[in-house]
Amino acid sequence: MTGGYRASGTGRVQSRRRAIGSCVGGTGILAGLLSGCGSESASPELYFSRLRVWKIPSADRFLPAPRGLYSDAQNTVYVLDNAGRVLVYDSDGNLSKRWNMPDSRIGKPEGIWRLQDGRIVVADTHYHRVVFFTSEGEVDGMFGAQGRGPGEFVFPVAIAQDVSGCLYVGEYGAHQRVQKFDISGKFMLQFGSHGTGPGQFQRPSGLALHNSEVYVVDAFNDRIQVFSEDGRLRRIIAPPASSEALAYPYDLRVAADGRIYVIENKTARLTLLNADGSIVGRFGQPGRNLQEFYQPWDLTYLTDGRILVADTGNHRLVELTP
Repeated sequence: MTGGYRASGTGRVQSRRRAIGSCVGGTGILAGLLSGCGSESASPELYFSRLRVWKIPSADRFLPAPRGLYSDAQNTVYVLDNAGRVLVYDSDGNLSKRWNMPDSRIGKPEGIWRLQDGRIVVADTHYHRVVFFTSEGEVDGMFGAQGRGPGEFVFPVAIAQDVSGCLYVGEYGAHQRVQKFDISGKFMLQFGSHGTGPGQFQRPSGLALHNSEVYVVDAFNDRIQVFSEDGRLRRIIAPPASSEALAYPYDLRVAADGRIYVIENKTARLTLLNADGSIVGRFGQPGRNLQEFYQPWDLTYLTDGRILVADTGNHRLVELTP
């Protein structure tokens, strides 16, 4: 059974259903890519014609790992790594800029976004704040401090901006919540609390905006929750009972047509969902080979349909070409 999907541009991702544990015949990396050899459940597969690695530059004698990703409309890619750096790549994977966080001795940041005004904003996780940079990497302001009150944070891990310019910050510490701010950092509202019920979170580690709705990856609850911009729960998205559940989904992106790319940390795979949660296809499995991932943390997609995965445990970025 075959089908196709046009991912946010001109590329095509095909899917095919297979039996548990089976894989299309062939040997070598290309066979693995074309077959989508990955998840061990009976689920559709995503197909890619090419897989390529973008290198993370060393830091002294240390080979860092990518943690956060964002790509803008020009396909410039912004990366956070666990050396406490922001790395900027062009659309071909060439490193064009890099700079350090103001401080990273007690922990490294996870969430990054390019703002409408061209600045870069980072959820500085272990310093409990949001940091703004100019496009050249100069600190251009910050807000937040450790605490449980409005405008305070305990481990902010995700950040996103809506079309009106407002910022949303997800945190996984004391409150397990999402806070909304204006562009100056003024607190507007918050939603969510710790728990497993509707509207509650266990590590809201990824955010995406689509059609005036806020999509939140609820990692430990293995689901996606969708809210209005004023924090009202609209719906919960998860694969149907007939399909394998999400397994520690860590981040997501929503395509123009409403389909959802999810990176699953526990099962080390990329999953593409329809808006209703049904599975379009999956790719990847735990491992060290080129067609495998190890503890992936993030993903983004480019306007030509390519997908970039922060293959964190393998210390690399992996580009998937439909």
